[in-house]
Amino acid sequence: MADLKTRLSEILDRLVGTRGVAGLAVVARPGLQPETVWVPSSSLAEPAFLAYSITKTFTAVLLLLLQEEGRLTLDNPLARWFPRIVESERISLRQLLNHTAGIPDYGPLRSYHEAVRTSPQTPWSFERFAAETFDKGLRFPPGTGWEYSNPAYMLLKRIAEEVSGTNYAALVTERIARPLGLSRTFVPESLEGLASLAAAPSLALSPDGSPRDVRAYYHPGWVSHGVVASTPSEIVRFLDALFRGGLISHQSLDEMTALVPVSESSATDSQEAEPERSWSRPSYGLGLMGDPASPWGVVWGHNGGGPGYSASAFHAPELGRVSVCAMTGIEDFQAEQLVFAVFDDHALDATGSGA
Repeated sequence: MADLKTRLSEILDRLVGTRGVAGLAVVARPGLQPETVWVPSSSLAEPAFLAYSITKTFTAVLLLLLQEEGRLTLDNPLARWFPRIVESERISLRQLLNHTAGIPDYGPLRSYHEAVRTSPQTPWSFERFAAETFDKGLRFPPGTGWEYSNPAYMLLKRIAEEVSGTNYAALVTERIARPLGLSRTFVPESLEGLASLAAAPSLALSPDGSPRDVRAYYHPGWVSHGVVASTPSEIVRFLDALFRGGLISHQSLDEMTALVPVSESSATDSQEAEPERSWSRPSYGLGLMGDPASPWGVVWGHNGGGPGYSASAFHAPELGRVSVCAMTGIEDFQAEQLVFAVFDDHALDATGSGA
């Protein structure tokens, strides 16, 4: 039977080939160092990427840590910080975290995508994001539906900063990256902050649709809730630590993994949509996507997608508590294909019929 690194290399070669830069990392047994492969293999250093909405998992961890410290509770009303938002007294932080608050998203807005295309280096301000979304009202009464919302996490980011007295980038470094020894995990706040990342051409950053390198054109401020940059091996170490109880308490982890169903009519951003093959009961926890009835048992994690990059990181406790992260610099590629291929490989391996 081929060893894990060989099998990962085969998966990466089969699904990515020479299309662009990609990395795949697996923690096969909790607490061990990840096995990591990447392409092109001639690169001496593991490439780093924007994690996009995997950042929501980091934000949820920060909110739960603040709750453990007694600085807030997830049942606090949004009105405590943003009374101007309609029905904010009925919206809890928990509802913001699991997308049941009714806060509208900007993903479907043509104005947003046009602005990214024509002014990729000049992101909207907090006030402009607000004016284009929740200032116009809610999508549904709080707690009565589900709809994916980036602005909900923009609000959570502001709340975490206000409660802690520390900006979001520093919070991620001080409360998560540094304690876990994640030296390449950070929150870029300018174009210059993208310089260390893998090259990633995007067709979404120019008026005529010509490819442009994200690192030179895309200001990370366009991700309203902040965006983590990291390597596959560091993201999977974060995920492994989270599910081993190395970041938050077991009680907090129980709260985080409590799933609410995602209605079939609700759309996430196009680059985070789930292929029908592998999602049986799409659900969402606190900063975690989940499926309690996947082919591999319950899975928790998150996808991320945006200009130039695609990322996916999931934990499967019933496959021996394996954690997997895939990240690519290929705009039209769903990184979760790599994660699910690894889960398939581990399922076959567990039955003794894998390659």
